[in-house]
Amino acid sequence: MGSSLTASDIEGIKSLYENRFREFGRSVKTVGWGAVEDQILRFDVLCRGLDISGCSVLDVGCGLGDLVPFLDQKTSGNYDYTGIDISEALVESAAGAFAGERRSFLTSDIFQIPSDKKFDFTFLSGALNFRIKDNKSHANDVIKKMFDLSTKAVSFNMLSSYADYVAEKNFHHSPEEIFSYSKKLSPRVNLFHDYPLYEFSVQIFQNS
Repeated sequence: MGSSLTASDIEGIKSLYENRFREFGRSVKTVGWGAVEDQILRFDVLCRGLDISGCSVLDVGCGLGDLVPFLDQKTSGNYDYTGIDISEALVESAAGAFAGERRSFLTSDIFQIPSDKKFDFTFLSGALNFRIKDNKSHANDVIKKMFDLSTKAVSFNMLSSYADYVAEKNFHHSPEEIFSYSKKLSPRVNLFHDYPLYEFSVQIFQNS
């Protein structure tokens, strides 16, 4: 399975985030969030009920690496982390802030990760929000690749079609469609649409 992103998609995504980075620097505004509190809430929901201590984590679309300090606090630093992003500028900034013995960052998309490379948990926050040529196929491909790389579970969020307003640059997914696709991968799926943001989160567990 390869990436369903076109060259134009990739360039558009990189330009969006790198232009924000030049404007805002190391800020949640660079990765498209309005407030630090909203970002922490997203991480809280993504990690709801998960025991990450002692585990390995892949962070897809890691941006500025903001998941690292959140997981540091949640696990007292006891986990192994790999963050990937297609923006070299954001990866360099994240690595400068957080890289260490158990923390690594790569300029890559998920389809460049070898299929025999495994992580306990794979996370994605916000990386499927940008409107591209074929959002639905791309989302399904990414979710499947995340699931294939994970030994315990994947957890990701998406903008919800149950929203009062949709910006032209964004794509809002149907929670029902994503839940249905996720159930094809595993019988063990959680969908959370109970927090005060126009989005939802899904956890898919390996059936073992």
